[in-house]
Amino acid sequence: MKGKSLILIPILATMVVLAPAEAFGAAIPTVYTKDSFITGYHDRPLSFSEDKYGNFSGVTESGKTFTQTYVTSTISVRLQKFSVDKIEFYISDRGIIKAENDIEALSIYLVAVGWS
Repeated sequence: MKGKSLILIPILATMVVLAPAEAFGAAIPTVYTKDSFITGYHDRPLSFSEDKYGNFSGVTESGKTFTQTYVTSTISVRLQKFSVDKIEFYISDRGIIKAENDIEALSIYLVAVGWS
């Protein structure tokens, strides 16, 4: 389980680093959209838990729920979907992937590592 938890660390670290909105006088968006997630301040995770499959779910300080779930996890492919409000993107051992669905994200991942 320890290896599976390593993918969560970049997302949680990003949320914590970008979180101190009150320090800059900015507000957390009411609803995260593609624009507000990229340009706005991020809410801090208040709590999160891991299930027996290595998926995570949690709540931020402002009450937003988020999830980070496995799309696939094999020895050679590590791919999870992160969701909060209207935002979904994919996290892999190769970086962040923007895709419309799981199949597209997996295809992008496989092309990025040179599989065909």
